Amino acid sequence: MRIIGGKARGRKIKAPRGRETRPMRDFVREAVFSSVGDAVIGARVLDLFAGSGSLGLEALSRGAEGAVFVDSSAEAVRVIRENLEALGLAGRGEVVRAEVLAYLRRNAGKVPPFGLIFVDPPYKMDLESRGEILEELEKGGYLAPGALVIMQTPREMEIPTAGKGLRHVKRRRYGESVVDMYLAAPPEGVPE
Repeated sequence: MRIIGGKARGRKIKAPRGRETRPMRDFVREAVFSSVGDAVIGARVLDLFAGSGSLGLEALSRGAEGAVFVDSSAEAVRVIRENLEALGLAGRGEVVRAEVLAYLRRNAGKVPPFGLIFVDPPYKMDLESRGEILEELEKGGYLAPGALVIMQTPREMEIPTAGKGLRHVKRRRYGESVVDMYLAAPPEGVPE
């Protein structure tokens, strides 16, 4: 697995051992970042169910200001830290070992909002739980105005439902997976 674009382009990154982590395939990651475009530049990034950290690392390589990586696996946390060090990005990444919903509930209102959020849960996670994550992002103050939330889901799953503060704007199919993109609504009184 490699970084696809930006300053670390072409550099190899490690993935956690075992079958628990399923990194987003390179061609899907490339398509996601093509959709994101310049929104990554200067953004604060939240990478949930981070696994290898490939999404947050790609964002940092492409000019994101900083990234927070959250994963419950000790192996994933170790690998993300190694990847940050190997790419010279350790000063721009924070790695947190926690279950994602617990992290979101515990830190609601305590961290600055993010402009770009990646949610890449295990395929076995049900639709309701995916919607719960979107709800926690919204009510916990994690969304900067105009923030993008990108969630990977199995192809056969319906679109995870978001609240009024997040609008589903795009769905793209890539083989067995689907990427859903949501846009955070601007603050009240500001036209879209």
